[in-house]
Amino acid sequence: MKYRIFLGFAALAGTAILVAQLNAGEGAGNSTGPSGGGAVGTADNDVGGGIAGGGPDVVYTNVGSISNYGAIGGIRGYTLGSFTCNIGDQDLLWTSNGTPGLAMNAYRLHDGRLMQIGMSWVKHACCAFATGGCGLACNGHGGNVLGAGCRDVYSSVWNAIQSRLGPRSGIDPYSGAFSPIPGGGGDAIFRRLQIAESDLDANIYPGALYFVEGVYVGTDDAQYGNWLNNASYKRVTVGGDFSMVETGPIQLTIPAIFAWYDHGNGPNNPDPSVVTVNVDVPGEGRFVVSAKASDSGDGTWRYDYAVFNLNSHRSAGVFSVPIPSGAIVSGVGFHDVDYHSGEVYDTADWIMSVTDTEVTWSSPETFAENANTNALRWGTMYNFWFEADVQPVEGEVTLGLFRPGAPGVVSATVSVPGSLCSADLDGDGSVGILDLLALLAAWGANPGHPADFDGDGTVGILDLLTLLADWGPCP
Repeated sequence: MKYRIFLGFAALAGTAILVAQLNAGEGAGNSTGPSGGGAVGTADNDVGGGIAGGGPDVVYTNVGSISNYGAIGGIRGYTLGSFTCNIGDQDLLWTSNGTPGLAMNAYRLHDGRLMQIGMSWVKHACCAFATGGCGLACNGHGGNVLGAGCRDVYSSVWNAIQSRLGPRSGIDPYSGAFSPIPGGGGDAIFRRLQIAESDLDANIYPGALYFVEGVYVGTDDAQYGNWLNNASYKRVTVGGDFSMVETGPIQLTIPAIFAWYDHGNGPNNPDPSVVTVNVDVPGEGRFVVSAKASDSGDGTWRYDYAVFNLNSHRSAGVFSVPIPSGAIVSGVGFHDVDYHSGEVYDTADWIMSVTDTEVTWSSPETFAENANTNALRWGTMYNFWFEADVQPVEGEVTLGLFRPGAPGVVSATVSVPGSLCSADLDGDGSVGILDLLALLAAWGANPGHPADFDGDGTVGILDLLTLLADWGPCP
């Protein structure tokens, strides 16, 4: 079974001191996993370079402050502060109105589903004030660089300056190329982290949890291949006046999609039924895919998927989930987050289709038809879901890449609708020895595992008897 992937620093002995000192530092907290330590990984537990790989390495280490600029037309504008560390062994470029750039995001976890509900334009750099606070020796270099081992702190008010906010379309997250910030001005929410008030309404979403995230892109950080630790998230609470208050430590170098697992059963209470997998495009960027299959109690299962694009410039334009022939699918849904403030990208929803063998979501147009259509681009997370009258097995979901290149498709192994036989764990159309071996391998406490047929959180004797009763070809 797959669990969350630890992307934090404990994997590198040379940076272990960084974790400890950030935990004890000035508001720059860190928690490396659901229980304060690295969990079992489903892919490499890499952090993208840093001290181990050499070169400059930018990391978002804390929020520090959040500004609320009110609402216009039911949409609120926020900005996040930024504690930024260069954990690399070389100075990091810090170019006025250029690299590095910080994208700000917001998420809501409610009813077992994590959704991105807001995004900002990208805060470009100004000038670095190099200080200690990263748990490393700071070389003191500042100004147009952030020195190795040094920290720079910007308030949320400084990060709200709209003339320093550039479009996401102006940045290639994989190569680290930046375009100049366009001119123009607007209202109080222009270019800032925009969230609909309805998405924050406790009457509509009682008991919801909220999170903010910072995602960095740095030109030289990318050139040294140090992109994979550039996102960090933190839980916030939302007041009746829509103010946001930070709560708990920042999840250092961990994208907010992991909050689905980390807080899926309540604050700091992990949901082991959420499976999360890193998906790397060969010679390009990374996606993160999370999935959850839930028994609806009426003979159907709800299948939820979230896909986060950390730094793929190629982006994604298709997401497909296989289904067995004869399965009844209903309630197909999709959720994205809208671009705004004159960003060139389209906001039309993806097109949904169901065939006898798969459920598919596609961008409204291909890259050849419209390069600015709504694709899953860097620093954003999209949701896909449906219900089916089939229990889950492990299978491959596929991501079709938007920009041309090879490969055209990448995949992740997560929960998908299985055979019409509940005990056909490998989905080959019959219950046999491979299914028995899969059940025995999952024996014991294993909530959410497909072999837990009776849903009691444990794979045991009753589940074994169910499998034996179904032995042979599926009807």
